[in-house]
Amino acid sequence: MPPKRCKHIAEATDAATGEDLLSALPDAILQVVLSFLPSDETVRTCVLSRRWRHLWKSTPALRVTRGGGWRFMEWRAWTVNNFVNQLLLLRDRVPLDECEISISHEFLNEDEDELFRFADTWIRHAVSHCQARVLKVRIRTASYLLPLVNLPFSSRFLTWVELTDVILRSCSLDFSTCPALEDLSMRSCRIYARRIISQSLRRLSITRCHFRSKARTCISTPCLVSFKLKDIDGRAPLLESMLSLVTAFVRLDYSCNDTCRHKAYGDCGDDGCFGQSAGRNRSVLLQGLSGATNLELTCDPQVFIFRKDSKKCPTFTMLKTLLLNDWCVAADLSVLVRLLQHTPVLENLTLQLQPREQPVVETDESYNLAEQLLLLKHLKVVEIKCYKEDEVVHKIVSILSTFGVLPEQIDIEQNFFPAPEKIGEHTLEIWSLKNKNGGVRARDGRVRWCSTCRWWLALGNDDPVASQHSGKHPVFLPHSYFCLCFSSLIYHGVIYISEPWQAIHTGLFLA
Repeated sequence: MPPKRCKHIAEATDAATGEDLLSALPDAILQVVLSFLPSDETVRTCVLSRRWRHLWKSTPALRVTRGGGWRFMEWRAWTVNNFVNQLLLLRDRVPLDECEISISHEFLNEDEDELFRFADTWIRHAVSHCQARVLKVRIRTASYLLPLVNLPFSSRFLTWVELTDVILRSCSLDFSTCPALEDLSMRSCRIYARRIISQSLRRLSITRCHFRSKARTCISTPCLVSFKLKDIDGRAPLLESMLSLVTAFVRLDYSCNDTCRHKAYGDCGDDGCFGQSAGRNRSVLLQGLSGATNLELTCDPQVFIFRKDSKKCPTFTMLKTLLLNDWCVAADLSVLVRLLQHTPVLENLTLQLQPREQPVVETDESYNLAEQLLLLKHLKVVEIKCYKEDEVVHKIVSILSTFGVLPEQIDIEQNFFPAPEKIGEHTLEIWSLKNKNGGVRARDGRVRWCSTCRWWLALGNDDPVASQHSGKHPVFLPHSYFCLCFSSLIYHGVIYISEPWQAIHTGLFLA
């Protein structure tokens, strides 16, 4: 009697004989497998056999993306439109778990309008007829973004929306017609709406989006649990009450229009300064964030919106973890004092202070602790991350002591520098661009150097790293730190700013 073969040996033998084990799977599983492929590749499976001829029509996902081998590179806009239209027409009316439309290609100029021709129809069809639960849209050409004049979202099934490189021109982005919507992410979009409204939204992320430069966009999402606002252009949005908020992350860089070079709190009266006409006489951001449990607020020191909000500072009754950077001490320490006075249950405080040449100047609104009665009884840990322990750090420690914080609760970390991708205008900027005419112009309009290189470095006028001494390296930041920054660049793209920088290349961590 021949011995029994092990199961895995039998399977290997079956594979060796060429038996089609994949076809032994039920249709439902095969359709799930196909749903992970780009739709153009999914359709191609119809030629495998009679059984596969119609499987693609009932896949639970629609992905109009670049297929294997970057097949969209061979397509023109009219070809893409024809394929997607036929795909939607021939597909069975099976509910979609996910619809992803991601087309980004440098089509010829005559094709750009054609590419956007049916985009609105595709989105409406996927949301309304196919009952998509997740929608991801990114359609752009070399020069234009997808314009959505009227929001094509109306579905009781939609739970997740992700928009990238889209122009939203509606007067109001009202998601009330999507009662199940819980996640909304907008990245690199142009938001010209007056309001963003949703009663069901739980998580909202807005990254590198462009808002209106004069009037503020109002965000009304009362059930929000998580909120992220990062590196926006234009005016900071006006946040209405978010009573369920747990975690919030807000980072504003120099692209934000709420900046003023003349006065720490804006409203300097200069017509050419964005500090004028800051908006309503109320808190713009802090009031809406006052219900958060974990809060991270960072911005470029020139952005005044947080400092101005602190004058009408709400009470953060639930706040336990707070992270701030040096905007809270850029003008004087009164902002930090006001925040501490309005965080009665705070447990963890982190302060990230960047290197600076100018000392903190006490203004006419300097802090007064003579009547300080509040003790931060719940505060357990204070982390102060700084370049060096200077006078400002000592003042912060003194202020904390008046709130009942003991020295052993304070951890001071020196030689701290923010991550390269988070460095602001006044420290170091790494820009990537295509230089067509050989000259690169900085923000002040001056040509810093001429090169055909794509990578260049721009220093702010009052940048501390620009200061030099008799040595060969910038005095403010260590040599190893600049080596790390340059290591992220293409080797042939490293250009030296001035003679003291020329020795830095010797320490580059480059392969």
